[in-house]
Amino acid sequence: MKELEVGVGMRECVVVLVVVLAVQVDGGLCLGDVHTSVATVAQLVQAEHDVVAALQQYLTTEHHRLHAIAQYIENWRGGNADYIHNPINSYLLLRRLTQEYNAVLDALTHTHTADLRNNLTALRESMEVPVEADLNGAAYSLVRLQDVYNLTVDDLVHGHIRGTQALQVLTADDCFRMGQQSFNNLEFDLSEQWYQKGLELLQARQPLTHREKNRVESISRQQEHRTMMRTLVTKMARESDDKVHDQFSGLGIPSSFQRQIYEGQDGVDQVKVLDDRYRRLCRGERVLPVEVYTGLKCGYVFGNSGFHRLMPFKVELVWADPILVVYHDVLTVREAEAVRKLATPRLATTQVHSFTTHKIRKSLARVGKTAWVRRGDERTVDKLLSRIEDMTGLTTTTAEDLHVLNYGIGGHYDAHVDFFDLQEKSLDKTPHQGDRLATMLFYMNDVEAGGSTVFPMLGVGVEARARSALFWFNLKRNGSGDYRTVHAACPVLLGEKWIANLWLHEWGQEFRWSCTRNPEE
Repeated sequence: MKELEVGVGMRECVVVLVVVLAVQVDGGLCLGDVHTSVATVAQLVQAEHDVVAALQQYLTTEHHRLHAIAQYIENWRGGNADYIHNPINSYLLLRRLTQEYNAVLDALTHTHTADLRNNLTALRESMEVPVEADLNGAAYSLVRLQDVYNLTVDDLVHGHIRGTQALQVLTADDCFRMGQQSFNNLEFDLSEQWYQKGLELLQARQPLTHREKNRVESISRQQEHRTMMRTLVTKMARESDDKVHDQFSGLGIPSSFQRQIYEGQDGVDQVKVLDDRYRRLCRGERVLPVEVYTGLKCGYVFGNSGFHRLMPFKVELVWADPILVVYHDVLTVREAEAVRKLATPRLATTQVHSFTTHKIRKSLARVGKTAWVRRGDERTVDKLLSRIEDMTGLTTTTAEDLHVLNYGIGGHYDAHVDFFDLQEKSLDKTPHQGDRLATMLFYMNDVEAGGSTVFPMLGVGVEARARSALFWFNLKRNGSGDYRTVHAACPVLLGEKWIANLWLHEWGQEFRWSCTRNPEE
C-alpha cells in the first residue's frame, strides 16, 4: 500500500480537496521551521535575553515606565534549559516573539525611545526572526507529540509533560491555533479536541461580554463547517485514483487519515499494526513476547586494527536477522561537541526525495535541520570515518558525507528506508556508486524523553543514548533492499537530539566478526 502525497490532476470536483490540502504541498507555506532545530531555539533565547537587557537599561533611565514594556519584561522567565528541554515553553517563546513583541514596538513610538528601538531592531536583525508560520509549526509539533505519546489536551494546556512544568499555561487562543493547525494537516479528531478545549476556556470567563458571546457562537458555527469539510475531503480522497495517491507519497500525511482513505483495501490492516507498533515503541513499550529476544547478547568485537585487539568495541546484538547492533562508548564527549560545533552554522531545513515526482522538498514527514560535513573538514571527522572502518569492515572512501541532524520541538522522521532499491528504480547516484549497503548512526547526546529509533516491522526500538552508535545492513545478500529495515525517528518529547549518520556503499578490507562474551558474565 502506498503513502499519500499531495498533488494535482484530480477531476474538477476534487479542487476543494486540493485547497484544503494545500498546506501540505510545500512544508514551508504555512508551517515555518525555526522551531525544528534546538540550536536555532537556543539562539533565539540568547537574543531574547539581549533584548530584555536593553529594555531593562532603558527603564532605569526613564521615570515613567511604559506599561507595555514593563509587562513584556515581567512575562519573560526561564533560561536556555527551560526553552530547549520543554516543547510547550518553546511554543510560548515563539508566541512571544511573533505576537506580544509588537505591543512593545507600539509603545516605543515616542521620540525619546528612538535609540532603544534602533538597538532592539539591530538585535533582531542579527538572528533568524520567527514569523507567524514558525508559531504555527511549533503548534502542530505539540499536536504531533500529543498524538504519538498519548498526552491529554488538559496536560498540555496546564504545561505538564512527563513530570516537567512549563513556565506558563496555554490560553484559549493557543487552543484554537492548535485546532486549526491540526485541521489543516488532516488530524481531524485532534482538531476537534483542541477547539472544544478552547471553547471551554473561553466560556469559563463568566460573565461573558457581548463580544465574547459572539465569538463563542462564531467558533461553534465554524466547527459545524469543519465537520462537513472533513466528510467531503475524506470522500474525495477515497475516490481519487492511484496517480493522485502517488503524488502524496512522503509528505507526512497522518496515518489516521490514511487509514480512512484506504479503509477496506488490501494491506490496510498491516498498516494499522505497524502504526500501532510505531507509537508503542516510541513510548518505550515492548510489542513482542520476551521469548523473541532469547539468544540476543552483549559482547566484544575486535574489528580490524591492532589497537582494538586490546580495546575491543562493546557491542549489543539488538536483532539477529536483519542484523541490528548497538556499539556502546564509541564516541567521546569532545568528539560529539566538535561535530556539533562544525555542523551548527551549516544547519538547514531537512528535505525528502520523492521517487514518484523525483523532487527534493520539505515535508511534514521529516521535521528537523541537517548539515553535511566531510572528510578533511575537521580532524574529528577523519577519526570517526577511520573508526567506522574498524567497526564494520566497510570502506568510507565511497561513503556519503557525514550527515548531522538536530531535532527540535517534535523533531522526527516518519517510517522510511535508507536504501534506494536501485534494482527497481533508476537513480543517478554519482559520485557514490551503488546502493546504500549499510547505515551507521551515532547518538551524540542523551534525549530526556522520546527520540528513539524504532523498527516497527521488527518490533525493535533503540533509545538515543550519548556516545553509542546503531548499525544495520540495508540490503540483502542478493543486493535487493531489505524492507524489514523500515525505521523511524520518534518525535523528541523533552530535550534535544543530535545524531550523525553515515551511509556506506561497499566492503573494504576483509572483515572478521570476532566476538566474545563479556568475561565477567
